[in-house]
Amino acid sequence: MSVQAVGVTGYQDFSRVQNRKMRPEVDNEYAKKKAEAEKGAPYSFMADDNGFICYHGVTFYCDNENQVLSLGDVSDPDQVLTIPLEDGGCLKVNRANIGDLSHAITMFTPGDIKRILSAIAEDTHCVRKINEIGETQDEAVEQIASGTSGEEEPDAV
Repeated sequence: MSVQAVGVTGYQDFSRVQNRKMRPEVDNEYAKKKAEAEKGAPYSFMADDNGFICYHGVTFYCDNENQVLSLGDVSDPDQVLTIPLEDGGCLKVNRANIGDLSHAITMFTPGDIKRILSAIAEDTHCVRKINEIGETQDEAVEQIASGTSGEEEPDAV
């Protein structure tokens, strides 16, 4: 009986040693695949073979190389809102497509939804302030051009 016990114990020890030797290889392979997936664009796991995500009729493009998820024409940086996302990468949205984004907002995690809504609110506020400054400057230019300072002059005595 002791021979069998030693044999079973020896087999179990051999099995453990084999599993320990193979475990780092499995872990390394898993880590490589996970790292490759994380390098991609946010939500790229939802993309088709061409890198497009169609969600509730809204089409996003995954740029895995730059880790960017984009909506609309993002070639003009002045018309693009760039929003860093929770798990890395960013969402780029053309301001003309913000309405489309509202149709697909449920695609995002709650943390990303908060980031998106905050960025849109901040952008709206900034655009409003820029427009107000422009209007004030236009009024000042008109007053200078017409020769008035905008203040009433005191009556001459």
